[in-house]
Amino acid sequence: MRQLVMEAPSRLRLCEAEAAGSPGDGQVRLHTIMGGICGSDTKVYHGHLRHASYPVRPGHELVACVVEVGAGVDLAPGDRVVIIPNTYCGECVPCRRGQTNVCVRKASIGINAPGGFAEDWVIEAKYAVPVPDEVSDVEAAMVEPFAVAWHAVHRARVSAGDEVLILGSGTEGALCAMLAQSLGARVTAADVREDRLAFVRRIVPGVRTALVSELEADAYATVVEAAGAPDAIAAAVACVQPGGCIVALGLAEEARLPMQVFVRKEASLLGSIIYVRQDFVDALARLKGDPALRQAFDKLCAGVWPLEAYAEAYHHALSGKPGKALIAFEGGASR
Repeated sequence: MRQLVMEAPSRLRLCEAEAAGSPGDGQVRLHTIMGGICGSDTKVYHGHLRHASYPVRPGHELVACVVEVGAGVDLAPGDRVVIIPNTYCGECVPCRRGQTNVCVRKASIGINAPGGFAEDWVIEAKYAVPVPDEVSDVEAAMVEPFAVAWHAVHRARVSAGDEVLILGSGTEGALCAMLAQSLGARVTAADVREDRLAFVRRIVPGVRTALVSELEADAYATVVEAAGAPDAIAAAVACVQPGGCIVALGLAEEARLPMQVFVRKEASLLGSIIYVRQDFVDALARLKGDPALRQAFDKLCAGVWPLEAYAEAYHHALSGKPGKALIAFEGGASR
């Protein structure tokens, strides 16, 4: 079978490997249909992610077909699934609280554990979530970043009529804007790049956009910081209403927090990291039942490249251009 391997930073190749073999108890054997390339993948490519290990098989934004199941698994051959790519032990204190996203023994497939950019591989069934028929392969391949947005927006308890600011209009910011608007919020998407604002306007009809320099202070009940830039938290504090909520989704190494303004506003600041299984279940159910959301979701895809053209797909992702690059495996044409 064929797989991609990141041998070292900037050294990615397509190679042959042995078949995965039959799954054990509680496992599933998968054939990847399609997978997306995200910011974490580009950081692994450049060697800029400290917890990455090499060599590693990339791929964590995935839709796959079940080929074979081990004992005790409810899935069946032929089922389509999306993958929860962050492992959890189920035993540590956070896991026992239901916060598997901050498991102290967490590993990340495609980063420091073998990922899913392979034609044949095995994973524990608890990380496989069934995909409704209404959700296409292209849409399913983008559910993982949507689950990140789902977790963040619901951490903020966004509801209809809220004034919501999304700082940062890359993929995650666009997904947060898309989701918040579908929940009935009045959404403004902001960025320092006009091309990203144009991209958000194209995929989220009716969303308001603004350059960060144009934003009004004290105007938003909720601010989702999805830029990951050092100055973004300070901008969020300036823009949030007194008593409002800031959700930090971006991953800047450090950020400046203007404490006097923050405290005097009695604002809340919440971190949001990845997701739990229920976020995938809920995100898929929302996509299944909301054709308008699926239509907007489809526009997020910049293109689907066959596995043999993986270098071109990575080139798009590494360019910083808006839109998600997807790689299709044999038998993985979009539906």
